Amino acid sequence: MLARHARYRWDGLRQQHQLVFPEGVLVLNESGAAIVRCCDGRSIGEIVAALENQLKDAPLESDVPAFLDRLFEKGLVIDALDDAKLGAANERK
Repeated sequence: MLARHARYRWDGLRQQHQLVFPEGVLVLNESGAAIVRCCDGRSIGEIVAALENQLKDAPLESDVPAFLDRLFEKGLVIDALDDAKLGAANERK
């Protein structure tokens, strides 16, 4: 799941897929954009399955987790389960 401060957008002027966050912009290639668009609470396995027809020649089983790990390290994606726990904790306050 995308972090609350990050969002995907298509920049029509520059013809770029972008992941926008307060500190900057990450320009995505087609496969990176496809992965990010699937970051809506799905598991990694569900993302791989959803992209199999779209990205036929890519080694998705290794590329998707590696890409998401890099985004996680930058704080741009979070675990959907962790986000649900955080939301529940904030509701109790």
